[in-house]
Amino acid sequence: MQNTNVILLRHGQCEGGNILRGQVDVGLSKQGELQMKVALAAVFESKNASTSAPDVIISSSLIRCSGPAKAFATSHQLPLFVDDGFKELNFGDWDGKTFDALYQSDAAALDSYWANPWLAAPPNGELMQDFETRIELAWQDMIEQHQGKQILLVTHGGVIRYLMSKVLGVSRCAGFYTSLKLPYAAKVQIDILHDGDTPHLSLNWA
Repeated sequence: MQNTNVILLRHGQCEGGNILRGQVDVGLSKQGELQMKVALAAVFESKNASTSAPDVIISSSLIRCSGPAKAFATSHQLPLFVDDGFKELNFGDWDGKTFDALYQSDAAALDSYWANPWLAAPPNGELMQDFETRIELAWQDMIEQHQGKQILLVTHGGVIRYLMSKVLGVSRCAGFYTSLKLPYAAKVQIDILHDGDTPHLSLNWA
């Protein structure tokens, strides 16, 4: 049997204020840069017995993730792989707009979407089913390529919520996306025990 440990790290606070931030490509604020420095330093200082320093870093291609991931990988001489599959959901016409503006123009559509995001995509956006399938394919490829390693995955809140629901065996639960709060630079760990062809996943949220 073999173990793979994946640390999921959400990006820090971003520029742009209170906007619906899907694939709009904005950088971190000064506060966000500090949050990531603290969070990334803590990865190497973890006292979790099941985790050692990362062997490899995987990052969403959006700059709020790839920027700090590249800097961290360079400073610690770690291999870095940037993967579009771990990008946030594409909110289409809603992407990058303030919540105030959206609720002035599309309140009913937004409320309907948050209640059940699998029924319809945002206008010109990505279906939730396609988003989850995209993450699943990227996840399976990552584990196949880096099985047995300590992996640091720098990504987004929506991606982390999907992966948490996957580990817990929950599907199509809107609460994972609307009620599960993940602060900026939040860290969650998924441990994988490989027993033959069967992986056993557990959520380690210390």
